[in-house]
Amino acid sequence: MARRHASAPTRAWLKIQSPAQSAPPPAQAPARPIKPSVAPVEIPVADALDSLAPKQIGPEEHAGLVGSMGLEAALRVPFEGAADGVFVVAGETDGVEAAAAARLAALFSTLWAWTEAEARFQRTVADLDDALFTFGYDADGERRYAFATPQMEQVAGVPAPALMGGEVNWEVLVDDADAEAFAEHDARLQSGEPSRLDYRIRDEEGDVRWVSERATPNIDAAGRFAIGGILSDITERKTAEQALVRARLTAERAARTRMSFLRMMSHELRTPLGAIRGFADILKEEVRALEGAPEEIPEFAQTIAEAADRALRLVSSLLDLSRLETGAIDLARQPIELDALAAGVASRYAPQAEAKGVALHMERSAGSAVVHADPSRLEQVVDGLLSNAVKFTEAGEIRVRVEAAETEAQLIVTDTGVGISEAFVDGLFEPFSQEDHRVNRKFEGSGLGMAIAAGLVKAMEGRIEVESEQGVGSTFTVALPLVREA
Repeated sequence: MARRHASAPTRAWLKIQSPAQSAPPPAQAPARPIKPSVAPVEIPVADALDSLAPKQIGPEEHAGLVGSMGLEAALRVPFEGAADGVFVVAGETDGVEAAAAARLAALFSTLWAWTEAEARFQRTVADLDDALFTFGYDADGERRYAFATPQMEQVAGVPAPALMGGEVNWEVLVDDADAEAFAEHDARLQSGEPSRLDYRIRDEEGDVRWVSERATPNIDAAGRFAIGGILSDITERKTAEQALVRARLTAERAARTRMSFLRMMSHELRTPLGAIRGFADILKEEVRALEGAPEEIPEFAQTIAEAADRALRLVSSLLDLSRLETGAIDLARQPIELDALAAGVASRYAPQAEAKGVALHMERSAGSAVVHADPSRLEQVVDGLLSNAVKFTEAGEIRVRVEAAETEAQLIVTDTGVGISEAFVDGLFEPFSQEDHRVNRKFEGSGLGMAIAAGLVKAMEGRIEVESEQGVGSTFTVALPLVREA
């Protein structure tokens, strides 16, 4: 019989005697009195709890409890692990001594520890969203659940008592599409291997649920082979994954459709534009040889040729951008002298820069600057950078510099042009980005050049960076991996 008191427990035992005994009991034990029909009461022993030795209590303080137990004397025994004020009251006779009381206290300590452990387990289980289980296999190889937490109904739609009572056959719940994978999962468990499987089940209403089962075989306390584990509801995760797969497939189909469209349009546009460009050149030459022809006609022919060239470049840029976005760009990477390539491109733009009164300087690398890249694509990148530098620089200079470091070579193009605002720098390498969106803007362009350059550099395992200040100028840096010497 346990009683709770507000005071702290003590390791001393308190001997409680009945009103008839104020002295030690006689040599012969009296007959055990009949238990009176008196309700148990609390022991007011607060004054004695801190004592290290038994203490006599007045008859009026303990008569109710001892009498209700049908005893003449009792021992109050605190035990390990009990809450404050919880103790065991043991009847005392000649045959009940301190050693017996100690064994009784040890027993209650063990029982109390089990009770506390069970309470902690129940609190932990109640906080879980997943279901815990233990099962074995019968002679037919079918599961027989010995334990399942209440969450089983929420996770799988099956009440735990029905599962443990054998009313539900788990194998029947498994969706046909996953039956083979589930059988392999069960076979691994029966062979003693831990296993994990995501599979579908159908509840009583026919609705499909995705569950993730993680199970580990072991030997239980009774020496029987058992499998314990955890079952999680992953329906929402699988639904999201399937939605992502569908979105990816849709995007891939759209990309293929776009690529097909661009290839077709590229062919359809290049053919007439090429014809226009060719006939414009012929017209210009024929007019020059024709006496008396208006002087404006060669200029008109040149304008037609330039417009055709611009349209052809736009078509090529759109096709390149689409290839980069879909990963369909083809690169023929090989060792390239970055110095020589940059010098060649710079020489082509030197006349344009000189015509604007802008100095164009080329500074070669002091060491080897051989990079691993596609020659035509790298030239396209350098051409784009120098084209922009010449276009946006009205006065001052343009410097093209090549530097070699330990693992990479850098091409640095610096100009004293109009510069780029701080707000626009972050979006510079985005397709169709234009700082000035007006139709009649001063500088023409599609806004694709820097996006394509950045994509090509990345495809060649390099990087491109920009530093700019509006009204001061810009510096573009392209870094590519060096070819290591054998």
